[in-house]
Amino acid sequence: MNPFSAEKKHNEAHSKVLSPPRLIVSLMVILFLAETLVMFTLPRFFHTSIDFVDNFADSVLLVLISAPFLWFLVARPLHSYAREVERLNVALAERALELQHQNTQLQLTYRELQAETTARQQTMEELREKQQLLLQQSRMAAMGEMLGNIAHQWRQPLNLVGIKIQEIGFAQRHGQLDNELLNANIVSAMGILQHLSQTITVFQNYNSSDKERGLFSVTQVIADTVQILDESMKTSGIALLVQATGEPQLNGYRHEFGQVLMNLILNAKDALLEHGTNSPAIIVRAWTAEAERVIVTVSDNGGGIRSEIISKIFDPFFTTKPLGKGTGVGLFLSKSIIEKNMGGCLTVRNTGDGAEFRIEI
Repeated sequence: MNPFSAEKKHNEAHSKVLSPPRLIVSLMVILFLAETLVMFTLPRFFHTSIDFVDNFADSVLLVLISAPFLWFLVARPLHSYAREVERLNVALAERALELQHQNTQLQLTYRELQAETTARQQTMEELREKQQLLLQQSRMAAMGEMLGNIAHQWRQPLNLVGIKIQEIGFAQRHGQLDNELLNANIVSAMGILQHLSQTITVFQNYNSSDKERGLFSVTQVIADTVQILDESMKTSGIALLVQATGEPQLNGYRHEFGQVLMNLILNAKDALLEHGTNSPAIIVRAWTAEAERVIVTVSDNGGGIRSEIISKIFDPFFTTKPLGKGTGVGLFLSKSIIEKNMGGCLTVRNTGDGAEFRIEI
């Protein structure tokens, strides 16, 4: 029960009963007014001296006769007015207490909301830091693959540089070195060195962290990712194809998006090798759909994902690979990056040939 309503009912019940002190004071005021009316007002009203008024008994009689009229005409309205004023004062006091109570509750609610908002901000910051840590761990897990790709990409160009240098030395020993041959070998060697330098830049970008969102070319990120993985795919006998339409661009975290592409391509590669698919192939497609939505798909011909696990593949630490060969965080991180960091959507479905991962931002 509300304490304010109980107190209000008590005050109303109390105000309906006239307390003895008030009754006595009211009677004294009425008698005083009646005596004043009889002793002073009536003689002046009639402009004469009334003899019977001078008689004490007659005065008392007139007072008693006039008292009820004075009660109904003067005292009762005044008393009702005073009681109404008192009731309003009580109501105002109750309202003030109620408002004070509500204000206290609002202050407590505001403090709770402020504390909750601060806690949520701290939680989001912690989640972001943990996500960055998992992303870094995922990159480290892919370092072995990347180092293998570096070896594949650099071995042949370095052999070509060695051949060009040997050719210059051979021509010089046999007197066949001229400016044309020298310049041709120098240009060829410098082109190879420039290509090697470019691959270093690509690998460095994949090891850096995104600090701020920015506009980037989706096709360029795809090209960089394919350049890193191309030699490894060739060694595994997998065809890695790219089909891009137009120049789709995104505003987000470039390197994180590249990491997602690498995770999806490597996941498709593992599936193809696991199933022993004939003529294995991975196709990366990119285009701009309606409402300026950018779509990127990574599909393979590995037969698809089993129906009993397709709903779990984005769960953290879920993997079908043997112990020590999979961390189970690659696809989980990819979904978190696309959906939480870039406001997009990452889904998977089985097609007629295999699995298709679809990024829509």
